[in-house]
Amino acid sequence: MPAAAIVEVVVYDAPSAGSSGCGCGCGHHDHQGHDHGADPLAGANLEFQTRALAMTLESSFPGRVRVDYINVFKDPRGPGLPQTALLTSLAYPTSLVYINGQGRFAGALPVERIREEVGRILGEG
Repeated sequence: MPAAAIVEVVVYDAPSAGSSGCGCGCGHHDHQGHDHGADPLAGANLEFQTRALAMTLESSFPGRVRVDYINVFKDPRGPGLPQTALLTSLAYPTSLVYINGQGRFAGALPVERIREEVGRILGEG
């Protein structure tokens, strides 16, 4: 492992693009026969979930991971990002998780799977 290896995790979100998915990672994006109850905030706190992910990864891999949250509608880089086009076309459910520039997850923030992937990249998994 290179001494200065930093893994970059970027979570792209388009909160008002709607949600073709529920964000739970359940795979029931048509919601037929699927109920999460009446939680109106189920997909509204992705920025906070990303902060929690950052703390989890920092705890597991101190100083070796950088986590960023980008709301493609509010970030000045948004209009030029390919992820903005993907999210607004609804080709993928929001959110998109990229690790070292490669798209890895869509529609949820699977913290444990991201941690495992980062561990593999850093040679610890």
